[in-house]
Amino acid sequence: MIYKQLPSTYKADTIAIAMYAREIEYFHYEFDAINFEFLIANAPEGADLIDLKQRLHDTRTQMEAVENTQAALAAQITDQGEHEAAVIRTATARADDALRTGK
Repeated sequence: MIYKQLPSTYKADTIAIAMYAREIEYFHYEFDAINFEFLIANAPEGADLIDLKQRLHDTRTQMEAVENTQAALAAQITDQGEHEAAVIRTATARADDALRTGK
């Protein structure tokens, strides 16, 4: 297909946005993993360690999936300069949106 309406920066911007979202996602999984590790190490007697260990395992599995997704996104970057410009554009847009919405 020949794209007639999408701007030439659309793919690079979309990749930058998706990579940013994966970073946020990974951060939260990592945050949870640290908490589960602490809970397992400091569990009171009678705590359900099997459940906590399963949650930690599931969280680490999700972290691996996010890393794989991030690698797949990175593989689609064909021009590093274009990607860096997209990162700046999308970060600026997020900052502008935060100022506009107060969030």
